[in-house]
Amino acid sequence: MGIVPETKYQKEGGPSLKDCFKLLREVSSTPVIDLARLLDAVIFNYLVGNNDAHGKNFSLLYPGAGTGDIQVLYDVVSTVYFPELSREMAMKIGSEYSSKKVTLRNFEKLAEEAGLARPLVRRRVPELADAMLTTLPILDATNPVAEGVAALIKKRSEKVRFSFRK
Repeated sequence: MGIVPETKYQKEGGPSLKDCFKLLREVSSTPVIDLARLLDAVIFNYLVGNNDAHGKNFSLLYPGAGTGDIQVLYDVVSTVYFPELSREMAMKIGSEYSSKKVTLRNFEKLAEEAGLARPLVRRRVPELADAMLTTLPILDATNPVAEGVAALIKKRSEKVRFSFRK
């Protein structure tokens, strides 16, 4: 997108999620797959409490001329676990910057802005929350920070599982 690192946050002129979905539609060689991957990445970052998921944390791999496919996530940190880190998300979901205040309506607005089907987004958010709740018990969280982060993710996923289903 040609954005300098100093403006990587949406509030500072950096990209929005709408911009990221638009770019994928323009350059992806497999847009249906990549749009779904990006949606999953947004939901995953929300569930784990990574408020620092900015546009520079999503990358494209260019295997051929002019096409790009979204790649794995990196720099994923449960920032909400650490009280000294920002409480605001780097990119808003719908119209909300505070992950504590994100609701189903915010994800529905994201779906609209990103050109995604609302039923898909409404279904996918609790599906990933269920996947988190299934996976968390088998993780080996053997230190206090890992246990605290796991508990935080469990709490956020349980909230989503119940409040986002209709």
